[in-house]
Amino acid sequence: MAIVVAADLAVIDLSELGLLMLERDEVRRTPLWMDLHDYDGSSAFHEPFLGAAEVVFMNDDRTNDPWELMRSCLARGPRLAVCTRGAHGAIALEADGTRHEVAAVPADVVDTNGAGDAFMAGFLGATLHGLSIADSLKAASAQARVAIESEHLHPILGR
Repeated sequence: MAIVVAADLAVIDLSELGLLMLERDEVRRTPLWMDLHDYDGSSAFHEPFLGAAEVVFMNDDRTNDPWELMRSCLARGPRLAVCTRGAHGAIALEADGTRHEVAAVPADVVDTNGAGDAFMAGFLGATLHGLSIADSLKAASAQARVAIESEHLHPILGR
């Protein structure tokens, strides 16, 4: 727990361990990022993660209106919601209502496994380097492309 408390931010996994971590007040003082995956806007399991998060990520697999899904998430506490939309790119919504969109980077798709994690990692890295939300979305999309063009999540793992 001390590592999370000392961190600039922490990514908490949707797991039983993640839930236990959220029960610690000192952990909740660290900015927390959560990947809600295919959140539908009402799953009780996701609620503690959503309520503790500063930034949430999700995909649009279980919604017909990702903007509304993100708006409903932001109403419960986060300052930023990001939604990946596969071949349709990605969108982000800030708590003040500012919208961002990025097209998917053209890719020769080999395997989509890991694309969401790569996207989140790309966004996180860009954000930690001080990039804007718009530029972080572009960096995230580029990183997701690396993952989907490799049969091993990343080309270096195939060596």
